[in-house]
Amino acid sequence: MACRCWPSKGRAAAPLIDPNYWSDPYDRERSLKGLRLARDILSQPALRPFVLAERLPGQAIKSDEDLMQYAYRSCKTDHHPVGTCAMGPGENAVTTPDLKVRGIEGLRVVDASVMPFVPSCNTNAPTIMVAEKASDAILGRKPLPAAVF
Repeated sequence: MACRCWPSKGRAAAPLIDPNYWSDPYDRERSLKGLRLARDILSQPALRPFVLAERLPGQAIKSDEDLMQYAYRSCKTDHHPVGTCAMGPGENAVTTPDLKVRGIEGLRVVDASVMPFVPSCNTNAPTIMVAEKASDAILGRKPLPAAVF
């Protein structure tokens, strides 16, 4: 993943995060296969009454290169990425339990990237919990006792 600053008129540079989708040929191949499979499924007789026409990318787009160009222009993710900066007590963890980045003084990670796995819910509430934990750690507050059910 690449991150660079993108200047904005009249404002400080904002980070542009490029996740490098399809930088690996295998990923491109699987994406094309998925798009072609979706087209095949939606063209089946059982779905004809419900599908008037393919609007995007449209039947005129057929070659692998044209399909990939469509994908490059229109891709997005609805996923909730987590887990890129593991939190924990071990040396392999990127952040300490109080969210400090190992080896970089004065830097904490306070977002969903410290979660070890994608929660089975929207990431908003767990991310707020991470922020509350960070706030308590920064302010020197002791953690609450564990809840017993």
